[in-house]
Amino acid sequence: MSEHDDGEPATTTAQEEKELKRVFELLCNYHAKQTVRRDLEPKLERVAALRALLDDDAAGGDEAAIAAEVRELDDEVMNMQDTLRKHAEQSDRKIRGADLAEAMRSLGKRCTRREIHDMIWEVDENLDGCVDWKEFLLMFQRNIGDRSGLEPSTLFNLAQFLIFDSNQNGQVSVDETMNMLYARYGRSRMEMKLKELFGDDMTETGTQGGEISFPQYLSAVEKTQLQTFLQTSQIGRASCRERV
Repeated sequence: MSEHDDGEPATTTAQEEKELKRVFELLCNYHAKQTVRRDLEPKLERVAALRALLDDDAAGGDEAAIAAEVRELDDEVMNMQDTLRKHAEQSDRKIRGADLAEAMRSLGKRCTRREIHDMIWEVDENLDGCVDWKEFLLMFQRNIGDRSGLEPSTLFNLAQFLIFDSNQNGQVSVDETMNMLYARYGRSRMEMKLKELFGDDMTETGTQGGEISFPQYLSAVEKTQLQTFLQTSQIGRASCRERV
């Protein structure tokens, strides 16, 4: 692993790259997949409820009608699950603006079209209006190598949060975050990084430790980024005065 002071790409750990790939695949076609899932969930619940009636002999003489509805719903569910598989297996996978907007919204952060456009524009090396895997990986490496606080980090913050949120419950916990930070920073700096992210919320409660939402996470990392930028600026101004 290498570290840089100028925002040049840094080497990712094997664990980071594996989790980053998972996040990339999660975000690809996210809008389309979420649209299908929103329709799929109530159908699955309805099928479960109807099967329970049949299994408990509580259909009240409507067994034939209920069984017919179950068969119809099973076909619809199968088609939806097939659609999800096709989205997941699409060869030319890219993250588009609609995917980022839906992902941010699902985590409690609503963005304007301009904000979503800028998230892509900041990392879109080939200017196709999307983010492919190479661009996603390069964005991540540049941010973990950044020591100035100047590297565009909006998409990085989303990616990092989703990496930490391994159980995909929309929260990141101390336990989920600790392993990733330990692999990159070691024990001594890991504790400092945890404090930067969780602040007073870094409490060991429940099975996962303290948890924070995406808006809370953004507030913490943006504060740290601003502090890094201000410190870098002060060092730069002092260096200029010394040369003068």
